Amino acid sequence: MAEFSRLGDILNTALGRVADSDEGRAYRGWARAAGAEVVAVTRPRRLSRGVLTVECESSTWSNELTYLTPVILERLRADDPATPVTGLRFVVGRPHRAPDEDEE
Repeated sequence: MAEFSRLGDILNTALGRVADSDEGRAYRGWARAAGAEVVAVTRPRRLSRGVLTVECESSTWSNELTYLTPVILERLRADDPATPVTGLRFVVGRPHRAPDEDEE
């Protein structure tokens, strides 16, 4: 007879693997290095060959962050000297703002 596992146990194991992955470290590092104002209008999308692709709310943000890449990379390295992020790429995506409480 098959033995059942609790869904919470399965999810905790899977989430632990993701959090400890290079991608998980890169996403957490982005949040700390970019700051709250930037995090509010961006979303990390993927890490590929050391390049973290970040989706921006507008072309203005994408352009500004492209110029700030050296500063952000320096902050990433200061926060985690072994960061898997070696470069940043910014793309324009759709806005991802949380819905207003009145819109429920």
